[in-house]
Amino acid sequence: MRILIAEDEMMSRKMLQKTLERAGYEVTVVENGRQAADQLCPADGPRLALLDWVMPELDGPGVCREVRKRNAQSYVYLVLLTSKESTKTSSQDSNLGPMIT
Repeated sequence: MRILIAEDEMMSRKMLQKTLERAGYEVTVVENGRQAADQLCPADGPRLALLDWVMPELDGPGVCREVRKRNAQSYVYLVLLTSKESTKTSSQDSNLGPMIT
């Protein structure tokens, strides 16, 4: 299974990558939300993504909106990771799809 990691902070990105690779997953790593959306939207793109909530170019919720809008062929599971204290405002956005916060 291929998993995409979208994280702009290098240490967190490398830690997630190494952990998933040791568990046997094929990992694709990007540094911003625009790259994440571009990787996730093709039919042969990863079906699972771990997304930082706050990233350059396009934030995690923005990636969710973009993937849901552009990818009708197959479902992509999107997990948002954050150290933010509150996600209330953004998690109420109906364009993100089903969310657990």
